[in-house]
Amino acid sequence: MQHVSAGADSQRARKGALARDFAPQRAAGAAIGRPGLRDAAAVASYLVVTAVMALPLLRDASGLLPGDRADPVLNAWLLWWNTQAAPLSGSWWNAPAFHPYPGVLAYSEHLLGLLPLSGPLQWLTGSPVVTYNLVFLLTFPLCGAAGYVLGREITGRRDAAWIAGLAFAFAPYRMSQLSHLQVLASFWMPLALAALHRYLRDSRPRWLAAFAGATTLQGLTNGYYLAYFPVLVGLWAVWFSRGSGGWPQIVRIGGAGAAAMLPLVPLLATYRLLHAEQGLGRAASEIAAYSADLTSLAGIAPHLAFWGPLEWSPGPEQELFPGAAIVLLIGTALWRARGWRPDAPEPRYLRAARVAATALACLGGALLAMRLAAGPWAVDVAGFRVSVTSIDKIGAHFALAAAAGLLLGRTCTAAWRRRSPFAFYLLAAAALGLCAMGPRPEVAGTPVMAYSPYLGLLQIPGFEALRAPARFWMLVLVCLSALAALACARLAPSGGRRRLVFFAAISAGILLDGWGRLPVVPSPSPSPLLQARAAGPVADLPLGWRDDDAAAMLRGAAHGQPVVNGYSGHAAPYYGALAEGLRSGRGEVLAWLAEVGVRHVRLDRTRPGSRQLEAAAAAAPGLRLDAHTASEALYTFVRPPAAPPPPVLGEGLSVVRASASENEDLVDYAIDGVHGPRWTTGPQAPGQWLRLELDAARPVGGVILWGSLGMEFPRRLLVETSRDARAWETVWEGRTELPVLRGALRDARTPLTVTFTAAPARYVRLRQTGRDPSFAWSVTEVDVHAPPPSPGR
Repeated sequence: MQHVSAGADSQRARKGALARDFAPQRAAGAAIGRPGLRDAAAVASYLVVTAVMALPLLRDASGLLPGDRADPVLNAWLLWWNTQAAPLSGSWWNAPAFHPYPGVLAYSEHLLGLLPLSGPLQWLTGSPVVTYNLVFLLTFPLCGAAGYVLGREITGRRDAAWIAGLAFAFAPYRMSQLSHLQVLASFWMPLALAALHRYLRDSRPRWLAAFAGATTLQGLTNGYYLAYFPVLVGLWAVWFSRGSGGWPQIVRIGGAGAAAMLPLVPLLATYRLLHAEQGLGRAASEIAAYSADLTSLAGIAPHLAFWGPLEWSPGPEQELFPGAAIVLLIGTALWRARGWRPDAPEPRYLRAARVAATALACLGGALLAMRLAAGPWAVDVAGFRVSVTSIDKIGAHFALAAAAGLLLGRTCTAAWRRRSPFAFYLLAAAALGLCAMGPRPEVAGTPVMAYSPYLGLLQIPGFEALRAPARFWMLVLVCLSALAALACARLAPSGGRRRLVFFAAISAGILLDGWGRLPVVPSPSPSPLLQARAAGPVADLPLGWRDDDAAAMLRGAAHGQPVVNGYSGHAAPYYGALAEGLRSGRGEVLAWLAEVGVRHVRLDRTRPGSRQLEAAAAAAPGLRLDAHTASEALYTFVRPPAAPPPPVLGEGLSVVRASASENEDLVDYAIDGVHGPRWTTGPQAPGQWLRLELDAARPVGGVILWGSLGMEFPRRLLVETSRDARAWETVWEGRTELPVLRGALRDARTPLTVTFTAAPARYVRLRQTGRDPSFAWSVTEVDVHAPPPSPGR
């Protein structure tokens, strides 16, 4: 019996070594020492790998950009602009795009955290394109170096740390985010966590200061990580702070995190103010569309060299394939720990809670299986009706009970008592992956949970402005890279040759998974005519397509004048009407450009639709052809028209009832006095109408439609009045782009004002007579006004 017991103990020790060896790395960490040549060589290797992968870009760093023609161009412009104006100043916020609208830098990420890199590069090269390309390429080795630092801190080994850096710098997910520099620049998060681990070891305040500094710089680089990273830090503090010093330690870490946010308060306050003034936000449908689906784990970016032929994605931002090598590595480490049970007895209260949670999870799983197999059902039991209908509600309850049962289990509680880094990063990866699935997680488009952690996060101010919960996946990658280091430290053979083969195989697998064929596109061509002649704001046409608008912004960096064009995460409230009017070749919309101070109109003759635009420009009064080449033409306003005075209306009339051609359940939003929820149609088509009933027959002088944001304004509008709702008189008809443009500059809520003279009427009907197969007509509020009082009254 003694021999058997010893054998069982030996097997248990072998299987449980993973959990025990991944307890706090105090002994290993103490032997880390100062960085040396081998550490520098490890970091340099990431630079070499990046250079080899980026050869197509390095061949012409001044004439090419990685990714597509939109976001990289925008980010190159942002990096350039941060070197042209003092950050946080009024001129910095009023960046030279979307002229003449103010505060347009709040439409996008500001990328100030990259200024220590981009500033010197912009000064040395003088080229926004070269600067962007160098910063873009540096994000790979910098992420590798950060992953290396975290891996070495938690394992005390350079070989395992090198795998962590490789896994973080060249993860397959990065190939799906090549156009989003702010997402790629995630290197401050591993450094912040490494500082926390070092603080756990020696409790010196300088490591809290390092954590705070890295957190601040990460927040200055990416607004998503500013909101998402504290979630991971909070989980870290709860896991690793325990015992008598637990709460004080959590308070100190929380204080350091709060200190990290202090420098960002003015920035965040201005963002919030400008977004509130301009009614900017994210709809629930947008947040759902940019959430991950469970099937996103199989989403593969097309740029991956090995996996790219299997390209597949369930939706935007959903190419979250983690890589086969890292899954195999972590899975093998878990397999080695199978069957281990802690030696310490389980407290009774924990056992009771675990059994209860497990029982609830089993019940939820059974109900879920019955619902999937038999469809919705209901039974009457002892006078009570038990029904099973919604998969997402059952799924949420099942997931909550299953998670509670897992966390209360003996393995997890023992891991928590040991403060196991491996267990923490494994559980944190699962929790953050669930956050990436957004407020209502789905599987293959089917909602499976009615609520999730992200739904709770949405209650925190600022989260509602973030439309892509799937970007939580970058935090999952931080956890996976740490897990890779910990797994390598445990699984690596002791022999020199076998160890070399082991690490070579793991490295090759990680690089094979994440190796990408870097796509490159030509950078926007400059405009010699604008650079030689521009002396005032410019409209660079065609306008309204993201590639054209981003190119116009970057050309502005060369000619130095504000541009009407703009491309960003948001747009000026009038921009959709401007694009639609110019696309239609309307001369009065061209004239409006002069009203807001535009001096030049540049036409790209190589783009589709340029002939119609140039015909409208040639016919516009006061617009003269200044110079031209085969590829572009430059027109200049020589007699700018004066802007007309704002429309004058009388007192508001009381609207007592509204009806509509569709969505009757929403129509009261149009008359409730609140600029928020809206009445909306489907895609615009003739025959859509909104009818308003006044409290009595009164003279009517005009109407104001509020909330025509983006492209959701009526393409053509017909206004009719009536005394009895049977005989109707047309009092106004026409296209609406110009009223929208003029209204949006007066008020960010985009009032569309039309004035007319009508006999006393009790009913006013607004009929949409245009067509747009893509966009609806929306109204947050509609006001009916009397004619203005006669002069002298």
